[in-house]
Amino acid sequence: MGMFSKVWQGVVTASMLAAPIAMAKVTIYMCGDSTMQDWAEGYYPKQGQGQDFHYWFDVNKAVVVNRGQGGMSLGGGGKDKKGNTAVGYYDMFFRKGCSAGNCIADKLQAGDYVVVQFGINDVNYSTEEFFASNMKKLVSDVRAKGAYPIIMSPIRRKYYDSPTQIHNSYRGYPALNQKLSEELNVPFIDMSEMVANYMISVGERYAEQYVFNYASKSEYSNLGGDQTDAVHLQMNGANAFGRIITEQMRAHKDPIVKKLGDYMAPMYQVDVKVSPEGAAEATSISAYYPKGMTVMLKTIPKSGKKFLGWYDGKGNKVGAPSRSNVKSPYIHTFVMGDASTQYTAVYEGGTAQKYEGDGKALTAFPTTTPKSLDDVTFEPFTPIDGPKDITLKVDKNIKKFFDAAKPDDAGIGWTQDEWSGFTGDGYYNLDNTNASFAAFNMKFPGAGYVTLAVRYANGGSSDRMFNAYLDHDYYLSAPPTGGWDKWDTAYVVLDVPQGEAELKFMSITSDGAPNLDAFGFSLDGVCRVGVDCQTTKLQTVKTEAGLKLRGDLLSLTDRAEVSVFDMSGRMVVRKVASAGVMDLSSIVRANGLYRVMVRQGKTNYATTWAKVK
Repeated sequence: MGMFSKVWQGVVTASMLAAPIAMAKVTIYMCGDSTMQDWAEGYYPKQGQGQDFHYWFDVNKAVVVNRGQGGMSLGGGGKDKKGNTAVGYYDMFFRKGCSAGNCIADKLQAGDYVVVQFGINDVNYSTEEFFASNMKKLVSDVRAKGAYPIIMSPIRRKYYDSPTQIHNSYRGYPALNQKLSEELNVPFIDMSEMVANYMISVGERYAEQYVFNYASKSEYSNLGGDQTDAVHLQMNGANAFGRIITEQMRAHKDPIVKKLGDYMAPMYQVDVKVSPEGAAEATSISAYYPKGMTVMLKTIPKSGKKFLGWYDGKGNKVGAPSRSNVKSPYIHTFVMGDASTQYTAVYEGGTAQKYEGDGKALTAFPTTTPKSLDDVTFEPFTPIDGPKDITLKVDKNIKKFFDAAKPDDAGIGWTQDEWSGFTGDGYYNLDNTNASFAAFNMKFPGAGYVTLAVRYANGGSSDRMFNAYLDHDYYLSAPPTGGWDKWDTAYVVLDVPQGEAELKFMSITSDGAPNLDAFGFSLDGVCRVGVDCQTTKLQTVKTEAGLKLRGDLLSLTDRAEVSVFDMSGRMVVRKVASAGVMDLSSIVRANGLYRVMVRQGKTNYATTWAKVK
């Protein structure tokens, strides 16, 4: 995990709300790292805790703004060669006049809430003293606006010392968050302890397959390779942890936090059965959800057991999953309705069990996360000394290089050909300022870990570390090459999504970055949008394709997923729309230029759209 990122998006909440923002009585800002952030659709099933958090709340009472940002520490996102601490989340995204714009402190209104969860990246890129100083400044900023801060400790990673002990991978930061909450008299939610209890309750096998981002390309069509991510969450885990957060809010001893329980939406139970009992190695546990949230049901057969399918509470076999990128027969996804229900994973010799409840919304909720060892299979678990962090292997077999001389978007830099030895039309020289950048619009055939190679020249006398941002920060070290006409290659492994994404090279010190000649990937099929591959334009799509954009009105003749991005590449809106007319201007708050993406099945369409008064 790293530090800097591209300029943050405009307000994201309009994407997820059916009611006008003006009706909301309170805004809840979620601030955190990559375990909190919104992940692009191409990364599915990876998801942050804040990504679907808005569903837990009544849209007429509360707006949730997820400002989670991958790779960030609270204060100090890394150190330069002289040991100086670079800026972190507080300086870049929170304080008044912050460096990346859309500063949270400038937007806060009296009565708003700010939920702050950091510590994972701070272990490597900050000190506890610097963390504390930034937390104190953040809390002061929140209170100065009459808003309410809430501090949360970071979640645990999938690291079992034993069946009953979850390793504390983030050293003193969970305890430091609690200490600061007491010192500053700020309400505290101990997610470190809550998540540890949850992980013990479900066991390591379940945590791996249903909570953390362990997913295979046999399960999801958008994945280019199998995922074994013990830090980030998959959709089911992100929403389970979101559920824990809301439970802690409902029962909190602080009356201002507890008031958030009054703003929450109705919750509906989904009971999950297996028939015959014992046929599955693991199956999704029963849980409750708000209307509109996508529910994932998954079962893993025991050896020799034949799975017949998922059946609903009426005893009918369900159809295709609601998400087109799910291809495993063991997984079913559906959008939660407004009634409690039941599903059965039916195996050979079993029968569907019909739902006998009344379908009503729940009226009582847990106040603590259980830590039960009953009926849980824990083997295999991590040995007592714990696993070693795995460094992803660099693959230097680069399939294709792209000329870096002419970025799609650039912030303070120049296309040059002064020095010899470059491979394309020239090279790109980033200005010697902090956070100068060059951005390239890329398209990837599948999600997964891929090696990025960057050909550079560094005629200076010291390393020039720089950042490759792709929904997360990835650092590359560029040692001196012996002259500005002498070129070398730096490598880093990054996690790419399926589909389009912006790759952004950024300087992280006032010395700038090395000169950039070309970059490439260890993956076949990558292309650069507008250069060697195109995105289908909405305006050119025939009417029978089911899409039309006229002014602000998007006409759909079939169900589709609509996403709106600002011109920095950050998602502003994402929602599933039924057939009909959608007024884009009503779901995007700020005027400006946007990129609209529409997905129908496996087909993507895109266009540029301007919102004006």
